[in-house]
Amino acid sequence: MAEKIGASVVDGDDINPDVSDRDAEKTQARSGATEGYAHQIPDDMLKVIAPNGEGDYILDKINNMTEEEAVAIIADSHKFHADDWNFPSDMRDRMGRLLKGPKQYGEFYDRDLRIDAVMMRYSSPYPGVRAVADPLDDQKVPIETIRAYFLGISVSASSRTFVSTFFNSRFPSISLSGSVIQILLFPCAKFLEWALPDWGVTVFGVRHSLNPGPWTFKEQMFATITFNIAIYTTNSYGMILVQKLDLFYGLKFVDFGYQLMLTLFVQLMGMGFAGYLRRFSVYPVKALWPTVLPIVAMNRALTRPEAKVNIYGWTISRYRFFYISCLAMIVYYWLPGYLFTALATFNWMTWIAPENFTLAVLTGSSMGLGLFNPITTFDWNVATSSYAALAQPFFATCTMWVSAIFGGCVILAIFYTNMNYTAYLPINSSSAFANDGTVYDVKKVVVNNKLVEELYQNYSMPYYSAGYILTVGANFVFYPVYFFYIMVNQWTTVGQAYVDFWQGLRYGKGNYEGSMDIHNRLMSKYPEVPDWWFIGILVGAIGVSVAFLTYYPLDTPVWLVFLMIGINLIFAVPLSFLSATTGTNLGLGALIQVITGYMLPGNPNAFLFSQTLGSWALAGYGDNYVQDQKMAHYVKIPPRAVFRSQIGTIIITCFVAVATQNFILENVQGLCTPLQPSRFTCANDGHPLYASSLMWGLLGSERMFNHLYPMFKWCFLIGVGISFIFLFCQGYGPKYLPGVREKLRTKLSPRTFALCEKTLFPFVASLLWLNPILIIQGVQHWAPSNLSYKTPGFILSFIFMYWLPRHRLAWWEKYNYVLSAALTAGVAISALIMFFAVGYNPIKLNWWGNTVSYAGVDGKNVGLLPIPERGYFGLEKGTFP
Repeated sequence: MAEKIGASVVDGDDINPDVSDRDAEKTQARSGATEGYAHQIPDDMLKVIAPNGEGDYILDKINNMTEEEAVAIIADSHKFHADDWNFPSDMRDRMGRLLKGPKQYGEFYDRDLRIDAVMMRYSSPYPGVRAVADPLDDQKVPIETIRAYFLGISVSASSRTFVSTFFNSRFPSISLSGSVIQILLFPCAKFLEWALPDWGVTVFGVRHSLNPGPWTFKEQMFATITFNIAIYTTNSYGMILVQKLDLFYGLKFVDFGYQLMLTLFVQLMGMGFAGYLRRFSVYPVKALWPTVLPIVAMNRALTRPEAKVNIYGWTISRYRFFYISCLAMIVYYWLPGYLFTALATFNWMTWIAPENFTLAVLTGSSMGLGLFNPITTFDWNVATSSYAALAQPFFATCTMWVSAIFGGCVILAIFYTNMNYTAYLPINSSSAFANDGTVYDVKKVVVNNKLVEELYQNYSMPYYSAGYILTVGANFVFYPVYFFYIMVNQWTTVGQAYVDFWQGLRYGKGNYEGSMDIHNRLMSKYPEVPDWWFIGILVGAIGVSVAFLTYYPLDTPVWLVFLMIGINLIFAVPLSFLSATTGTNLGLGALIQVITGYMLPGNPNAFLFSQTLGSWALAGYGDNYVQDQKMAHYVKIPPRAVFRSQIGTIIITCFVAVATQNFILENVQGLCTPLQPSRFTCANDGHPLYASSLMWGLLGSERMFNHLYPMFKWCFLIGVGISFIFLFCQGYGPKYLPGVREKLRTKLSPRTFALCEKTLFPFVASLLWLNPILIIQGVQHWAPSNLSYKTPGFILSFIFMYWLPRHRLAWWEKYNYVLSAALTAGVAISALIMFFAVGYNPIKLNWWGNTVSYAGVDGKNVGLLPIPERGYFGLEKGTFP
């Protein structure tokens, strides 16, 4: 009977099921002898610790590792990963027991010691990484081939840029994810493999052929990374949309040249900034980047043949499983996407009493908060719009979902107390409103890009919904929390990265020196991208941005560019590390909008520029670049190859993005209006950015903080307090909490102590493992989102990121990421077909299943209180602050 190795290696219960005598004989035959430890590892366990056919390599390392070497590795790793949120807890506990020696550990000490040590030094302790990243590398495999460049840049990147830009104004938006492109990429590559002749030229001793042979996994990944950056050319679209569209500012000088110049230098500046971030978010082993793992898994399924293995009765290959799942979703998505849209917005509880305002507020999916509804959608796009449910760690999803419920309670309190006149407005909207309840029209108060005080006093100050107030306030709480918490909690990793960064600049220290991680050691064989390459790009982009501000009438000072760079140099590191460890991707928007609002009040164009450049171009785009670099890191693609492909992709896709932007702006009827037939409502891009530009760009931070919404200025202090509470509790709690508990036992009455056991002690203990960053992030993601977009993701995450890895780990390692990629791919393809078939020239399908979701109060933008008889609410006109 095979015992359980601590679930570390596997973090699951199913890796050590009872092994029959026949299985034991197979294991004995595989090892060939009873020498070493390979004969103690049953087949099911080997599938988990070596899921990609590298079993012989892993067994060899286990058999040849000495006890002294293994103990040293375990001791270093146990200390290094003590603050690692993603490190398997069972493995950490077992490593602690292993360090106490064989007498304390018990049977199989020698085997388990070596398995864990080999996982740390020659593989990966993270099951998700083991599932997709080989601990071996063949440097002779073709990568930068002509066909890979052709497919990656001219075909895949261009199509992805088109679709991402096209659907950017839709809510929820649809992106042509990497998985979709991979479906199209692989058969195209196989066609070129069959059709192209073996014609080539030799340059510097290396032959470059049109057809170097079979299409390889590394070529597939190289093309994937090449087009993966294409989605980020949409980062400047929000600024262009708000400036150009008549519904917002309607600026006439925003032409093709303006759009192209802005898009180009924004992307290049972000790429230049990425050279700074890579030491913090690529090379550290803790920089897991869980969101890239499904992409790698999909490419493995497409390009690598698999042995037919029975996993809990499943023998289907990943490749076939992908295509079946994708095809099924392409067909199915017509139901929630067009034929029966109530399945997408499944606010079934409001159908009971459609005109009941309270019911709509509490359970509604449109105007309401989506509370108390356990089944909110049958639309995969909606279900995964808030959380990467099949990729993001469950602890992150769970924390954010519970925090979102708390955020909903805060919104209700704001709304029903009529705080800042929110009861006159929809409870959870991302729009800015005038005092008559209509959407705020900035053209009534702005002349020549400047606020005219007389017009402002005669019209209205902007008002915001309860959900939007919470979102803005939580944003301000978030920045001090994430900066202090990550910089202190993860200082071992971040501090070493700073040292390596300086030594790399000053002494030329390599990025991989002294690394235990097998992937770092394998990548050290490839030349790294010099820092001055990134610096050169950054300097050039700064020059273009200065010319841009000088030529166009934006009334924006040049020094704003350098201010944005300075802010990002400080905050981008913890932001990027958060993305690398939790799978979340955040910008610096709220912080930058306050700073710009103080320094340049009454200038919405300066605000929009700072948001585009400082919020996403630097930390955001740079963060995404290092994400792609980490993907290349896992699959052993040379960093310089990635760098070259990114440059070409940026230049080409900027033209595609701008052309698509113009098409949308000029051809989509009713763009950014609430009832746009194809959901191009701009609820997640145009309206929130426009509302923010009114708050901080037009009115300015001083007016917002001191007169309109004074509670916002306290949010920063609240964030500092939260960060220090968690740091104190997590730093000193494990040491002092047991002693305090025992002292209270002697001083308190039995009844009071029992009450503390049920309430106070569990709460304090929870602070020892909760991540405050994820708590705040869960609270802040409202308006226009609500719990209807979060609950399905939480349920899916529980199933696929918690239950399955613990009970069906072998199945999860083989199929989980493939399923995620397949369903997302099916949605994107189906939505694209659907738009051009029945959406571009709308073909309406009016029946109960397509109207019931919006027939009641939940489908209307109404508030709790009616507009007063004078025609407006709030302060008297002429008295606005």
